[in-house]
Amino acid sequence: MHLHPFKVHFNDIILSGDTYRNRCRTLVLHGAGQSSRSRFSNFREQLNSRNIPSAAFDFVGHGDTGGQITDTSLKTRTHQAQAVIGQVCREPLTLIGASMSAYTAIKLTRKFAVKNLILLVPAVYTYNAYNVNFGPQFSALIRRPNSWQNSDAFAILKEFTGNLLVITAQHDRVIPKGVIGKLHAAGCHLKTNILYTVPGAEHLSVFSDPDEVNKIMNLIRSICTG
Repeated sequence: MHLHPFKVHFNDIILSGDTYRNRCRTLVLHGAGQSSRSRFSNFREQLNSRNIPSAAFDFVGHGDTGGQITDTSLKTRTHQAQAVIGQVCREPLTLIGASMSAYTAIKLTRKFAVKNLILLVPAVYTYNAYNVNFGPQFSALIRRPNSWQNSDAFAILKEFTGNLLVITAQHDRVIPKGVIGKLHAAGCHLKTNILYTVPGAEHLSVFSDPDEVNKIMNLIRSICTG
């Protein structure tokens, strides 16, 4: 099965993405920094080989979409994902959010019917930073010690009734261990709540070991087909 490119209008920007199947149920959301959907090409190929076709797109300021990251915020990332879901996906959804986009995926559970929520090395943020454009002010807010404790992500997860899978790295120097523990503990009404730590991995290396990738894929497949 081949990838099919798509374009979705968002304000004055055109979001670029691709999908393995029209109106698929799985959306992969890339992280921040230099990330883009291309970072998850192999990951998505492996999903597709397990009969889990996915869509993915580049947020504004990333990959093929272009534009300025500093013109966007956590809030507008949520709105970008909403625009893509509305045109490319169908519910109930499987949302796979990496790093910063784990927070976006959690927020989307209040907007759509989500069956499976898969968070890869997940970050969450203080609600005070949600409307602030990326840049020095945003960075100052999220770098305050334990600012993540003030995130609304945990309250949202308490309302989520689907399947939760959290994949974390043993030696993650980006995401505080407290974030992972609190996410895992937040679900009160979950159908499934799985936490898997990739041994020896760092934040950007959870997919480096083929054996570990296979384990992760089997976990995702068990949730998506269960």
